[in-house]
Amino acid sequence: MLTGSRIASAAQPSAVAVTVDIHSHAWRRPDFATDLRRAGVNVVAMVASADRLLRTRDGGRARALGTAAPGALYTDTVEQLTTIVQAIERDDLMLVRTPADAERARDTRVPGIVVGCEGADMLEGSLERLRELYRIGVRLIQLVHFRVNELGDIQTEAPVHNGLTPLGADAIRACNRLGIIVDVAHATFDTTTQAAKITTRPLLLSHTFLRESPRRFTRGVLRDHALAVAATGGVVGVVPFPAVSATLPDYAAGIVRMVDAIGIDHVGIGGDLAGIRGAPPYRRFEQFPALMQILRGHGLRSEEVAQIAGGNFMRLFAAVAGSA
Repeated sequence: MLTGSRIASAAQPSAVAVTVDIHSHAWRRPDFATDLRRAGVNVVAMVASADRLLRTRDGGRARALGTAAPGALYTDTVEQLTTIVQAIERDDLMLVRTPADAERARDTRVPGIVVGCEGADMLEGSLERLRELYRIGVRLIQLVHFRVNELGDIQTEAPVHNGLTPLGADAIRACNRLGIIVDVAHATFDTTTQAAKITTRPLLLSHTFLRESPRRFTRGVLRDHALAVAATGGVVGVVPFPAVSATLPDYAAGIVRMVDAIGIDHVGIGGDLAGIRGAPPYRRFEQFPALMQILRGHGLRSEEVAQIAGGNFMRLFAAVAGSA
């Protein structure tokens, strides 16, 4: 049972944990593979932005406005995914399709990439596209991003659907069947709680931070929001937004606050590298070991740090992949 305290882990991480950053756009950087190898990070979830064609900034916040021609969002997403897969091949990395692949990435010291989509806008109402995305190698799909799409409401716009749509519920069921991780980052509290009732597998909330009080159009979440994900057996990745965490120790403190709020079994690293405006305190994978060392300084045991570093994500990945 979750208590919100820094409880001992119910999971049993391996002696040598797999290290994972569960949300990243670093494939946009030409040196990301070199950075990964220097860091010793075993696995990174690299995501394509499914609403990229609609992106703009309005009043200082990112929004997805306007419309795209039929099929354009899908075509653009597949082009991004193809670029990621080509980068994996070019840089002698490993495409991670299964938890066993992730463990091989650790054992061989060849960094592995879980390919994902940030937002399911590219589905354009067609769940058949999930099978094609799975064939390409996609193992993680975030339901929504900066656009209120056909699946549900988002944190940074006024609600339209009062949460998850029937199509959103069907998309979750389809992902559960295929073995695709469902990511509820950017989703409203209502969307998230409704998703938690639908899913038969743990949910991921890949990149957020803990808020103490409500705020309109925030990317942070209150404790109850994070607990809804944890209650599915899921994982919440903490993100280093510079407005919240000015330094690496600040970021580590935010991770510890999430641990205290929802338990050690449910927290991970959601770095969002190359996806954050400004100067985040964690901006290169080579900072990952230093971040883990700072977490140890907060009194976390080595096995607890190993869970945050990737053990929790690996447990989730195994639970989801086992459904396929």
